Amino acid sequence: MSFIKTKKQKKDSLPKDTDTGAKKSARKTTGISSVAPHIVIKRPWVSEKSQRISAFNQYVFLVEPSANKHMVRQEVQKRYDVQVMQVDVTRLKGKVKRFRNQLGKRAGLKKAIVTLKEGQKIETE
Repeated sequence: MSFIKTKKQKKDSLPKDTDTGAKKSARKTTGISSVAPHIVIKRPWVSEKSQRISAFNQYVFLVEPSANKHMVRQEVQKRYDVQVMQVDVTRLKGKVKRFRNQLGKRAGLKKAIVTLKEGQKIETE
């Protein structure tokens, strides 16, 4: 039990906004306007693991840190003319490294693992 009692207003007694002139925009926004659509994918990520999972129709790309799954899906479908089934995104934290007597930090990365429809392929080098 509390010692200080406060009065709470009911939701019905709160003043309602009757602003009929303001209309909401019907256009959906992704919330990210700083990334150009053609710069979402930086380059394919080439490693032993990425080569191994390419046998399962999964490909790894280095993407812009502010990109989301929807943007990556659209860009891969547009650039490589394939049908994307799933996109998984992972972030890699930057490592702390020492240069002479000072500590510095490397930049972090964002990778996207894209799963394609069965039978489709992307040629990456």
